[in-house]
Amino acid sequence: MTSGKPPKQPFPSNPPPPTDNGFQQASVQYDPEKNEQYRRGVKMLHERCKSIQRHNERVVFRLHSVKRLIKTRSRDVEMLKKRLDRYQDNWRCAPEKTSVKLEESKTEEKESD
Repeated sequence: MTSGKPPKQPFPSNPPPPTDNGFQQASVQYDPEKNEQYRRGVKMLHERCKSIQRHNERVVFRLHSVKRLIKTRSRDVEMLKKRLDRYQDNWRCAPEKTSVKLEESKTEEKESD
């Protein structure tokens, strides 16, 4: 009875002889100049990765700082709104500063004509 799997292949009868350390020796020639090129390339790549990682850490730190500032500002604005409401100050009906500046500039233009 067969399971549908192919039969296992036996190991080759003549494997290459192992070297002193127990591993088979590759037939590739050792080129010290090419090895040094790879070593320099890996070192440059490693330095670039470290540089990118430092930059990313700075960006993350700045992001956390900005989030903290935004949270503090929002809390301060809410506290100020509550305090002004407690004093029954009519601050919600006050004209916006930008609209006042626009009116002033329009008035200056009319005077200069």
